[in-house]
Amino acid sequence: MKTKRLIGFIAIMLVTLSCSESFFDRYPMDSLTEGGFYSTKEELEFGINDAYLSLRAAYDNYLKVVDLASDNTFNSKFNNNLDNISMNESNVVSTSGIATSLWSGSYQVISRANLVLAKMANVTLTEALADRFEGECKFLRALMYFNLVRIFGSVPLVLTDITTTDEAFAIGQETIDNIYIQIITDLTDAIDLLPQSYTVNAEKGRATSLAAMTLLGKVYLTLDRYQEAYDVLEDVIGAGVHSLLLNYFDVFDAAKPNNAEIIFAVQYGRGYSPSMANPLMARHFPNEQIGSAPYLKSGSGEYLMTTSIIREFEDNDERWIYVDSLPSVTWTPRYLYFSKKYTDLGQTTVTDSGSDLVILRFADVLLMCAEAKAELNLPAEALPFVEDVRERSELTTDASIAASKQSMLLAIEHERRIEFFSEGHRWFDLLRTGRLQSVMNAHFANGAIYPAEETGFNVDAPTTFNTVADFELLFPIPFYQVQLNPDKLKQNTGY
Repeated sequence: MKTKRLIGFIAIMLVTLSCSESFFDRYPMDSLTEGGFYSTKEELEFGINDAYLSLRAAYDNYLKVVDLASDNTFNSKFNNNLDNISMNESNVVSTSGIATSLWSGSYQVISRANLVLAKMANVTLTEALADRFEGECKFLRALMYFNLVRIFGSVPLVLTDITTTDEAFAIGQETIDNIYIQIITDLTDAIDLLPQSYTVNAEKGRATSLAAMTLLGKVYLTLDRYQEAYDVLEDVIGAGVHSLLLNYFDVFDAAKPNNAEIIFAVQYGRGYSPSMANPLMARHFPNEQIGSAPYLKSGSGEYLMTTSIIREFEDNDERWIYVDSLPSVTWTPRYLYFSKKYTDLGQTTVTDSGSDLVILRFADVLLMCAEAKAELNLPAEALPFVEDVRERSELTTDASIAASKQSMLLAIEHERRIEFFSEGHRWFDLLRTGRLQSVMNAHFANGAIYPAEETGFNVDAPTTFNTVADFELLFPIPFYQVQLNPDKLKQNTGY
């Protein structure tokens, strides 16, 4: 479901943004109401399409938590973005625009999903279409709550369309346990309601039962329910719908969207006015006056690759094809390394990339299966999954990594870091395995936010004495949300 095929997105944006009275968007009280708009299947589908469109807002700054806060990327201070710098150096405060963006964008998707679920009862639909609409809404809601609970912890659990101020102010934070119960319930429902795939090209990119199963597997893995994680992920493999592409480059090729490896992605498109392009290409490119077009001052330098991750690449790793480098003016004789995963070979301007943001793909299924097996103390059974992923990148696998549970988990951690660089996995991978503080505190102590040197990869001098404290395993709830409803929202400890 590429952007150009999301029928009516612009129309529904105008209707929803001017009509809804959802608390989380807090639109003017004198706006028009939606009235009888959601009275046909076409109008309901417009609403669901708007929820998909809202994923762009929800994921606009997602990588700043999951990559920029990790040891994978660093922010070039030339952009003078204080929110980026504080995220990069583990000094996040409750007024962070990044936290606010993640919060409001996620609840925007949730409110759209809840609105459609509420309006469905009044519309005559075929059973198949009713199932699909409900399944899509529940998948999107579960995806947003999975992000929110991992980033903020206890958050409001909103399952209905909020239409009055009194309703809004009555909602408080739900326990983390209950949020996960709801996530699992929504995903289990979505698995039963959604098709495994779509044959009509215009529908490709929508949530499927296999996307719900993959996300459920990740949820179970996060909750240390390893056998359940493996069982549902094994079913994804057994369905035979998704597979590894032979060429790693093809996975992210904008000309091959929603390919066999992609299970779910946020959709973008180039060549539209207003723009529907992916902003992540420019954010990954340096913002120094270096190189030639399209590199010359083409980026904002928000996600440059650290020395630490550059050193993790093995010789002849095919995944290096998505890494580029340019000599830095400031860090002479160092090079700046950056990801090209969001570069669209068909774009004509540096800000018009049609590449999608991949959320779930088949390589993740394989490596999650490996992790589940390792956590079950079956490292030998984890080995084939790791081998499959490495073989695609023309790498052999040392069987000794299966000698113990710990050695296998460390090998999987390395593989995930390289396989999914720039895709928004690193922080949650380290958090899930309990290694976030040890890895990140060593990262800060080594000063590894510097770019790699041109030759020798010399050890960098420490540049910061920052650490990730216990309370920083969660991020602050946006200040304005707490101020808006202090009786119901309590700030996370330490902020």
